[in-house]
Amino acid sequence: MKLIPRDAPPRAVWALEQAGIHPLLARLYAARGVQHPDELDDALTRLLPPAQMKGTTDAARLLADAMAAGLRICIVADYDCDGATACAVGLRGLRMLGQPLGFDRIDYLVPDRVADGYGLTPSIADRVKARGADVLVTVDNGIASVDGVAHARALGLQVLVTDHHLPAVINGQVQLPQDCVIVNPNQPGCPFESKAMAGVGVMFYVLLALRAELRARGAFDASTQPRIDALLPLVALGTVADVVRLDAHNRRLVAQGLRRIRAGAMPPGMAVLFQVAARRPEAATSFDLGFALGPRLNAAGRLSDMTLGIECLCTDDASRAQELAQALDSINRERKTLEGDMREQALQLAEQLWDEADTPPSALCLFDPDFHEGVVGIVAARLKDKLHRPTFV
Repeated sequence: MKLIPRDAPPRAVWALEQAGIHPLLARLYAARGVQHPDELDDALTRLLPPAQMKGTTDAARLLADAMAAGLRICIVADYDCDGATACAVGLRGLRMLGQPLGFDRIDYLVPDRVADGYGLTPSIADRVKARGADVLVTVDNGIASVDGVAHARALGLQVLVTDHHLPAVINGQVQLPQDCVIVNPNQPGCPFESKAMAGVGVMFYVLLALRAELRARGAFDASTQPRIDALLPLVALGTVADVVRLDAHNRRLVAQGLRRIRAGAMPPGMAVLFQVAARRPEAATSFDLGFALGPRLNAAGRLSDMTLGIECLCTDDASRAQELAQALDSINRERKTLEGDMREQALQLAEQLWDEADTPPSALCLFDPDFHEGVVGIVAARLKDKLHRPTFV
């Protein structure tokens, strides 16, 4: 293990200590990038305003118009935990906001990791159209799907891209999907201060903007509007599991989600995932989200079908949630066994590349036709951590 010390800027330490924070905590916070005591305030009122994120106003209008016209909305999700939670937030949030309007024409689709690859492809757009959708919404993907969006538009679909990944750059030029609405804090020209949001956080912000738009249209008022802060446990789970940087903004989202989890205010599927993982939700920490719940959801996308994970997070039926959580736990145990076998096999392949001094090469590239595509990334990461070398599997 290689230890890399973090410097604690003296000015930040001083400012935190002056606010009454214990000197040890002040040094720890400062070493993690906290510059001012206000950054430690995790109140919902401290969240950045949705209007600051480029595209949210247009997205809210598109979705509000679709609801008013009774159009069918289909969410296209990624197959990792961030994608699953973003999809669940989108499904639950749109149903909550559509209920006063009698709107519930919402569907979703998750590509297969092996058969479909990543992102919105033309073939995925075809499948969305075949389901009778009018509006296609991506979550945690889409910013690089130039061809997929173009094909969806050619099919007559309205397209909303919500993503957090960096856009593609070709020959020095940023390439964005055309003729669609894009919400992504990392798109050019977006003034949103937090560039580290996960896909689930971006979708949550679209819902905040949509609620404001529907409120302005008279669907409800401030006293009767749906409480979409109930979705924050899902936002916290996806944010932690995606290992994005916990800047002040993400820290607030996670803190608010954990607060609700500890109070038992979370979807039934999350509660049962805590149970099958033998973790206590009343004492939940980010560790539980990243190392207990997250891997069980990710395992479905790696070895099976992320539909299992999304259904677990969306169902309000306790017995159905129990059934799905048990299935996810079983798949995760299978993933651990497969990962262990592949790691040993990959290490044996790697050792064949050692030089006469028994030293690994400066980088490793390993291949075996029997390696499972859903687990090669984890195995590469484990070897990289063990050998301190860039590793491709």
